[in-house]
Amino acid sequence: MLGLFRPIVLNDPPALDGDRPPRSPHAQGEELQRQALAALGAAATPGGKVDYARLRSSAEWTCAVEAARALQHVPLAELVGRSARLAFWINVFNALVLHAIVALEIRRSVHEVPLFFTRVSYRVGGFRLSLDDIEHGLLRSNRRRHFPPFRALGRLDPRGALALDHVDPRIHFALNCGAQSCPPVGVYRGQAIDQQLDLAARNFINQTVALDSTGRITCSKIFRWYRADFASAGGVVPFLLRYVDEGPVRAALAAAPPRLRWTSYQWTLAHEPVE
Repeated sequence: MLGLFRPIVLNDPPALDGDRPPRSPHAQGEELQRQALAALGAAATPGGKVDYARLRSSAEWTCAVEAARALQHVPLAELVGRSARLAFWINVFNALVLHAIVALEIRRSVHEVPLFFTRVSYRVGGFRLSLDDIEHGLLRSNRRRHFPPFRALGRLDPRGALALDHVDPRIHFALNCGAQSCPPVGVYRGQAIDQQLDLAARNFINQTVALDSTGRITCSKIFRWYRADFASAGGVVPFLLRYVDEGPVRAALAAAPPRLRWTSYQWTLAHEPVE
């Protein structure tokens, strides 16, 4: 039973870099995500599935694993500024999810692993950080999760010094938990983070927000779960209006008040394995 709560650290042991100085956080984060996506692309089939056995044995995946192990040596003191932190932690989160799907041989959904988001972890610059720690503790400025409704980091947790000062709701369109209903994955860069997050939000909203036959607007449950994160943008509807294209959906959103309906979240793996 205790094993159900044991952390699953995927980048042990640390990389053996000898006397080579550690790379900067932003360079290491980008390299990790590039290598992970390269491995995923190399193992994709014409039918859109993924041959995970081939992925695990690929040179690209070996490079991705080494990049993950090198995170243990990253000098987090150099991770300064909002843009750098956003890009780094988004890249690490997305790479960690893919690493877990591959290493734990998940077949259908991340929920095959009990407490997936609280147990799956990396060691980064001397700290162990789970997916929940990264998303809710750092990127969401240690706001409460939607479930369970607690903060990821305690008041005296030293990892709190790594957290963003405030929540940027656009992160929800950059983070990918491996499910079909998640936004697509990319490599995020500090110097371009605002443009990239704007593009991610615009693409996700215009691909998923729709008008049903009764005139209600259907939205991802992301907007329900993290409703409080959109308060800085005036709420969910003003945020949607910032990005949605001209057309019937925009007209319905502009009506007072629009009727919203939350769509079911599909937790099946976005990249299905070859049987």
